[in-house]
Amino acid sequence: MQIEILGTEYSIERKKISDDILLENKDGYCDSTTKSIVTCMLKPEYGSSVDVEPEEKRILRHEIIHGFLYESGLDANSNWGTDEELVDWIALQFPKMLKAFQKANCI
Repeated sequence: MQIEILGTEYSIERKKISDDILLENKDGYCDSTTKSIVTCMLKPEYGSSVDVEPEEKRILRHEIIHGFLYESGLDANSNWGTDEELVDWIALQFPKMLKAFQKANCI
């Protein structure tokens, strides 16, 4: 899949951890040099009926937000441009923010 982030095309891929060494210690990454976003395919614990889709979507939002920060140049100018806590917060809260913006008719 391809998406546009501030005028730049990024590819998005889901991979198994065994297929990408960079996923061994993280759930996803955004590579601003190759313009690619990769997320891991999560598996529920054995015997669990937990739906992993919401977490996979949150991880993808997280990496897309990194892409926006990179394409804005904020990763080079200050530490908060790469702050994982901030990126996690935006990724977690964005669906609620979007819903509020839509309800207020300001999108």
